[in-house]
Amino acid sequence: MARLFWTTFLLFLGLSGPVQAVSWTDEVGRSVELPENPQRIVSLVPSVTEILFALGLGDRLVGATQFCTYPPEARAIPRIGNYMHPSLEAIVAKGPDLVFAAADAATPALVSQLERMGIATFVVTPHDLDTTLKSIRIVGRVMNKAEAAEALAGGMEQTFCRIRRATSALPKPKVLLAVMVSPLTVASPETLGNTLIEAAGGINVVPPSPGRYPTWGMEAVLAADPDVIIVAPNPGEPDPAAHFAAWPQLKAVRNQRVVTIADPDWIHRPGPRLALGLKAMAQALHGKDLPIGEGPCP
Repeated sequence: MARLFWTTFLLFLGLSGPVQAVSWTDEVGRSVELPENPQRIVSLVPSVTEILFALGLGDRLVGATQFCTYPPEARAIPRIGNYMHPSLEAIVAKGPDLVFAAADAATPALVSQLERMGIATFVVTPHDLDTTLKSIRIVGRVMNKAEAAEALAGGMEQTFCRIRRATSALPKPKVLLAVMVSPLTVASPETLGNTLIEAAGGINVVPPSPGRYPTWGMEAVLAADPDVIIVAPNPGEPDPAAHFAAWPQLKAVRNQRVVTIADPDWIHRPGPRLALGLKAMAQALHGKDLPIGEGPCP
């Protein structure tokens, strides 16, 4: 049965008629032949799913991971598994003419399998503010929405610039970003969260470590004694700030500076909502009345 499925699919690819193709170089340097105007998209990247919706292309998505949950309309897209281990058969069954994958999630083996089957797979590598803007722009160009992508990325760029300007002369608080509290998992300098801390005018108390998200004991937190502790709710931890209340000797607890970011995706997902995340981070570090301002920023 499996052999019949793949044989039928490959015959379909061969008999589907000529399609105008365009050659692109993806963000890991692979040459990818794509349809000139891709219509059936499978997204293995939650941030790319958000980008496509922001560009008005949500109706082209025929498959997405279970973590592609924003905007709410994305929840109706057929699921193809999670972003670390998607189902190859589920992807193929959607008949995509383009798959978006992320370098830090999709395995090289999966990308190679898709490539051997003639399914165009474009790999993105957003990991900080600048590379997120780069990914938005290149996804826009690939999808023939360059102007809309430039407007989206340009607006975010202006927000980033205004926040950096507003915080540049302020004292730099020491910050701990707790990704989860059971076990206590923190963001190292190699994470997107760290770039938000720095852009918001803070200093990450977590030193470089072998893993991007090391596990800490409370002894390490007490030794670092951050000025601000940032947390965000997740399905298993609706009130992570409560974890630190038992440690009143911490400066952040004494000064009531254990701050909850409303949505973890704002600070952990390299997509259009990073502008919200950086603003929330800056206000957590410097106060809600931080004068971010408006208008052009050089």
